[in-house]
Amino acid sequence: MPLSCFTVFSAFQTFSFSKRSLSMEIKGTDQIYHILQNLSNLEMAFLDYSNNNKDFVEYHTYIEYFNSYAIRNHNLSRFYFPIAITPELNLPKYITDIGTVPEKLNIPPGYDYAMAKQFNFPGGAPHSCEYYSLFYIIEGKAEVTIKNSQFALFQGDFIFIPPHVQYMITSVPESICICFNLKCSFVTAQYSDIFHDDKRLTTFLMDSLNENNQMNYLIIRTNANEIIKDLALNCFAEYINQNKYANNIMKNCLSLIFTYVLRDENTQIESSIRVSQNDLQYQRIIDYLKQNYQFASLNSTAEYVHYTKQYVCKIVKEATGKTFNTVLIEIHLAIVCQYLENSDFSLEYISELCGFSVSSHLSRVFKEHYGMTPSAYRKAHNPH
Repeated sequence: MPLSCFTVFSAFQTFSFSKRSLSMEIKGTDQIYHILQNLSNLEMAFLDYSNNNKDFVEYHTYIEYFNSYAIRNHNLSRFYFPIAITPELNLPKYITDIGTVPEKLNIPPGYDYAMAKQFNFPGGAPHSCEYYSLFYIIEGKAEVTIKNSQFALFQGDFIFIPPHVQYMITSVPESICICFNLKCSFVTAQYSDIFHDDKRLTTFLMDSLNENNQMNYLIIRTNANEIIKDLALNCFAEYINQNKYANNIMKNCLSLIFTYVLRDENTQIESSIRVSQNDLQYQRIIDYLKQNYQFASLNSTAEYVHYTKQYVCKIVKEATGKTFNTVLIEIHLAIVCQYLENSDFSLEYISELCGFSVSSHLSRVFKEHYGMTPSAYRKAHNPH
């Protein structure tokens, strides 16, 4: 049953506010989770107070909601938009009249992506965005409509929607659905670091860059993993607090989210076009090699995926044009580079960590691939 506005407003008194800026300092994932819960309750109270007699395709309705006492008094509109939605913005009467939502409306300067809470209001408006939209269901459920197809999302699910794809999302009352609004420049420049070269994700992202893209969405079902939930909430807290290095922390958190998403064998990924069986087989092989790079071999890989050694080599060759051993060495060397860039470990210790028998073997292979010794690489990338 919807709470009264007074009851919900009282819940906000437990949080610390700055009288000068009317902004709150989020002090942990539990706190931001409870704030998001209370915002869902405020939305329900707004609906109850207005007897559901509102048009949620009109911007005026949202301005009215933002002008409610609890929202205005504590600057809570920034949990939805980075800028104040006021009549001075000269927005059209209806959301559907704005066309494609521009990046500058939802992503503030200095950030590669923004966070926003999804409204739990009825009758969502169909729209498209200039940026990538990544919705995540923390609690409850939602329904997404894309090109006359409907998809149900449940707790722990993500849906990734490319730019310029028209969609509508409606979450049920009391749900907590948040959105990562990702700049196109950020996704295209750093997709390898964020999405870890996963074949399913990179296929989706590469397709989204084409004018005639066929993949209108990617659904990722994570079985409500608590670690992923905490990381998502931490992204939101960093975004709201906007402290020093917040953008860097948010980028690393997003990369960690997808690390856990892709590592979990129970994760299910659905798209508007089917990924080939060969791509799925290749991805399973690569996932195994990356997770077990210290001891992985052709024999252990074939045993893990239940294919013959010849078939494993065939899958890798067809996917990359490279031999199995070349791909395995490249994975080893990528880890070596990370240690050289970010640690002061000796070359002997790095060799041991990365599965090389002796450091001289590592040095020889490294120079063959990068045209320089590990020491020269470290000097160029880790001067300290």
